Amino acid sequence: MQASVCILFYSIFANVMQQLKDIKRLYRLYMNGIVSQSMRNKGAEYRVNFGLTMPLLRRIAEQVSPSAEVAEMLWQDRGVRESLLLAPMLYPTSDCTREVALRWCEEMPNTEVADFCCKFLFSQLSFAPQLVVEWVEAESELLQYTGFRLAYSLLVSDVDAEWLHGVATKAVDVAYSASSVAASSARRMLTESMLQPATGRVVVDVVRQSSLIDEQWRESIVSLYDDAI
Repeated sequence: MQASVCILFYSIFANVMQQLKDIKRLYRLYMNGIVSQSMRNKGAEYRVNFGLTMPLLRRIAEQVSPSAEVAEMLWQDRGVRESLLLAPMLYPTSDCTREVALRWCEEMPNTEVADFCCKFLFSQLSFAPQLVVEWVEAESELLQYTGFRLAYSLLVSDVDAEWLHGVATKAVDVAYSASSVAASSARRMLTESMLQPATGRVVVDVVRQSSLIDEQWRESIVSLYDDAI
């Protein structure tokens, strides 16, 4: 029995390692030195950057079977940009627990990785709205950024009006009282939500009631909503 378990474990491990080897080969096949250098010039901080764009990462993801084991191995490959971006694309949502999502967010290195995690993984989780509520209240700017970015990703689905009102209230607080990556994410969430018929009215009501926004800003935001409907 013990020997059978060891053989099975070795087989699974060998399969994961082969998939990682294949993925790294594709990194090199699709690498773009011009994009990589451009990102470095703009301050992107990765130890290794192959310069792969989202369409190329999607192409790689299509060639690899979704696997929590592979995704976790890629996530631990902290120095390689493409591994961090591909990891959420390969993590099966049915296997991603709340604990995994919280750990990944705590380990998030930058906004680019946060964007990929929200788009390809976090937004697909049944408990995503609860994650938003927790993260937008965090002290960390990157956690707040991720919370508002995730909220924006959820706007394409049916959202609870009370939940949206609470998130929008926090977004107004952050967007117009600070200048940070979290503020930029909050402003985007507010803008995008106002442009959608299902969510616009709730957010505009929050804006109208806010004492943080001066009259000129308030009128321009309400006008944006009125022009969109």
